[in-house]
Amino acid sequence: MSSSVVRCADCGDTSDAVEWGFVLLARHGWVAELGEPGAEPRWRCPSCAMRTSSDRFDTARGDTEPARRRLRVLLIDDQVLVLRATAGMLREFDVVTAGGASEALAKLAEGSHFDVVVSDVSMPTLNGAELFARIRAEYPQLAEQFLMLSGDGYSAAQMCAKVGSRDGIAHLPKILEKPVPRDLLVREIEALGRRRLPRSGTFAILSGGVIEQAEPRRSNST
Repeated sequence: MSSSVVRCADCGDTSDAVEWGFVLLARHGWVAELGEPGAEPRWRCPSCAMRTSSDRFDTARGDTEPARRRLRVLLIDDQVLVLRATAGMLREFDVVTAGGASEALAKLAEGSHFDVVVSDVSMPTLNGAELFARIRAEYPQLAEQFLMLSGDGYSAAQMCAKVGSRDGIAHLPKILEKPVPRDLLVREIEALGRRRLPRSGTFAILSGGVIEQAEPRRSNST
């Protein structure tokens, strides 16, 4: 049985398929838009298909205001169960998962667009801090849209400090300590995706969240 790759016409995301796999793809949420007889179908991934369907529904209702676009999030974690659980928490977003840094870089190299990148810190081969440094160098537009998760805040901070010192990176992403409350994670992703966060001050890693600390005031010398 020969295999092929189906690519989403809207976002460029791909899925392995088989030549007879229309039913299999449909079962996973992919939608084929048929054109002229004999022409290749136009495929849409589950996220784009849902968004297109929602847009058509709004138009049919006569809504005059365009629907707010769902943020597209690249979620990275080498632990499969944690990855699935975290993705399931983020139902407000279009989430694309990657099981490690290499897979995440491959998705970015394919040209897929993402509004926010959320990565675990402790991963083999290339940890989250090293992945951030790569993305910062190769995809600078995502440097301000990066969020880190870690089950060990102290070790994560050390990894980030080491990479920052090595590569001369003054400002590294926030680190949220696992398990992250769903509401907090959603707020942080929304904040990164909808606007650029200020980069002043320092951040303290706490259980279940991050608190921004103000920079110490400088006394005026006379």
